[in-house]
Order: sequence, then structure tokens, then C-alpha cells
Amino acid sequence: MIFKQRIYLLAFLALFPSVIFAQAIVSEEETRSTTPEAHIFATFVKSFDHGLSLTIEEEIRSAPSHRSHTTLGLGYSPIEYLNIYAAYTVKVYGDQGWKDPNKYIRHRANILLTGQVKLGQWNLSLREGVMLDARADEIDKREKNAVDATLRSRLQVVYAIPETPLSIVGKFEILSTLNAPVDYINSLSPISNGSEYIAYSEASANKYGQYISELRPELGLQWKIDKKNSLTLAYRYNYIRSRDINVLDSGDAEITNKYTAKHLILLSYKLGW
Repeated sequence: MIFKQRIYLLAFLALFPSVIFAQAIVSEEETRSTTPEAHIFATFVKSFDHGLSLTIEEEIRSAPSHRSHTTLGLGYSPIEYLNIYAAYTVKVYGDQGWKDPNKYIRHRANILLTGQVKLGQWNLSLREGVMLDARADEIDKREKNAVDATLRSRLQVVYAIPETPLSIVGKFEILSTLNAPVDYINSLSPISNGSEYIAYSEASANKYGQYISELRPELGLQWKIDKKNSLTLAYRYNYIRSRDINVLDSGDAEITNKYTAKHLILLSYKLGW
């Protein structure tokens, strides 16, 4: 009996430090910022038989983004009301230095499905798709993903002003995370109070999940120069939320919820062929 009691005591003493000093979320803060930005687009679209099309697009983003996007896309419309689009984008970040390509070059893929209908002067479309953003630099997988997956949902309304080459374009897009890293932070104890750590249990576990990462209302004016050329000037309010996780050497974590409001001026030139 005494031997068993000693065994139980030793087991308790071995587990005691891990209970008292369980790894925890030591802080959770919010930051908010507002920035203006300009995006310039140049798009070339070549149409082929059987509903196929090829798109080449270059996008330049001003400060504070300091980056460019070069996109090659292939579209297919099996019927008039449906378009399937797949695209690959190379993103070059101008604020990451030029020594390590793994830091200033990233990759993106989009698969988009658009349904549309025309009612007189109105054109309505609903687009759904998945966006994948890949990075090759070194990361802590508890904090970030090598590949981020995002769900994209967009409603677009275009009104062609009668007897003019002008159209009013309204858009509203929602972006939602599909695989934001949550496993590690959900395994930690809730936020600690100073040095008083709370042992992890299912009842007290943090329940971080996926979230809406961007809201993009947009309003613009399109000028159809001729059958092949168009110019669009638009304003977009881009509300961005991101969850930044910083895992300390101790295994504890700090979380920062970042909220950014961007006021964007968009200038786009499109050449069809």
C-alpha cells in the first residue's frame, strides 16, 4: 500500500509543473489603421472559339503596399450565362528587399465560377471561387500557413446608361478564410492573468475559428471607348481583418487582431481582341 502511495505521489509531482505552468495565450490586442492607396490595371483579353478566352493582366499597387501582380488566366463559357475562370498570379513585394526571392515573390491561384444574366440595361452577376496564396519563405506553422485558402464571393451590378458609352459598375465582395491557423492557439490555456496560468481543459479552451477577412464595396464608371477598348475609374472601400499570431520561445502566444480600412482609387484599362 505504501509503495502504491509513493508511486501516485511521484506521478503527481511529475505532472504538477505542466499543470501549473501550462502554455497559454498571454495577450490579445487590437490595432486599427486607415490608409489611402491607388491600383492601376492593364488587361488584355483574347477570345477564341468554343467559349474560350485568354487573359493577361498587370496590376501595380502604390504605397503602402508597394507591389505588383502579373496574372495569366484562362476562361471558358459553356453557355451564355456561365463562366469558369482559372488564373495564376505572380506577386512581387517591393517592401521586402531584393536579396531573397522567397520573401519578395509569392504565388496565387484563383478558380472562379460566375453566373450572369442581362435584363435590359442591367447586367447582374454572382461570382464564387477559391483563392490560394502560397509563400516559400521560412515560417512557423503554428503562426502562418505555407498556403492560405480563401473563399471569395462577389455580387456585381452593371447599368449601361442609354445612348452613351458609359456604364455604372457596382460591386460587393466578401473574402473569408478557409484554413487560418487555429489548432495551436486553441490548444493553449485561455488568456493568463499575469503569471497565473490556467490549466487547459475542454471547458475553458479558446475557440478560435475561421473569419471574414475582407469586405470590398466598390462603385465605378466605365467608358466603353469602342468594341475592344474600355476604361474604368472606381472607388473601393477595403475593410481588412487579420489575426496575427506570435509564438514566444516559451510556447506562449500573443495574438493581435489587425483591422485596416483602405480607401482605394482604381484605374483600369481593358483591351479585348
